[in-house]
Amino acid sequence: MEALAMIVEVACVGCLAAGLGVAAASDLASRVVPNGCVLAVALAGVSRAALRGSLAGAAAGVVCIAVVMLAASLASSRLRGEPGVGGGDVKLLSAVGAWTGPVLGLAVVGASCLLGVMGWAIAWLRAVRRPEARPDGIPLAPAIALAALAAVLCPPAVAP
Repeated sequence: MEALAMIVEVACVGCLAAGLGVAAASDLASRVVPNGCVLAVALAGVSRAALRGSLAGAAAGVVCIAVVMLAASLASSRLRGEPGVGGGDVKLLSAVGAWTGPVLGLAVVGASCLLGVMGWAIAWLRAVRRPEARPDGIPLAPAIALAALAAVLCPPAVAP
């Protein structure tokens, strides 16, 4: 039975990587995170959690991240008049919560934002000589993909 569990685990991680990869490519190309990618990431995370007996942690991760991201979007809308984060990014990060749980999930949110801002800054600096090429917003899915894969594949050690 352990071999079957390992096969399912590998399939779930493959589905995570594929979903995040397609979401990142789509966000870079068209600034859209496809719902199919979000669904694939979420279902793979829930399947893995069920296999590990940690459905409650997966659910807590989804809810925690969704609440934090929706609150950030609402706050940005009130302060700036625009959401500041796309709905696809909110959904994708929430789906990643099924993989990480709430604590590591919030670290993924922070890392994603940091990586996204760094990418935007690099793009902005590269466009100094061509003002028309300055980036309009931040495609966050590539940063989410990097942060989520790092968190899932190389989770931090937990003290005993």
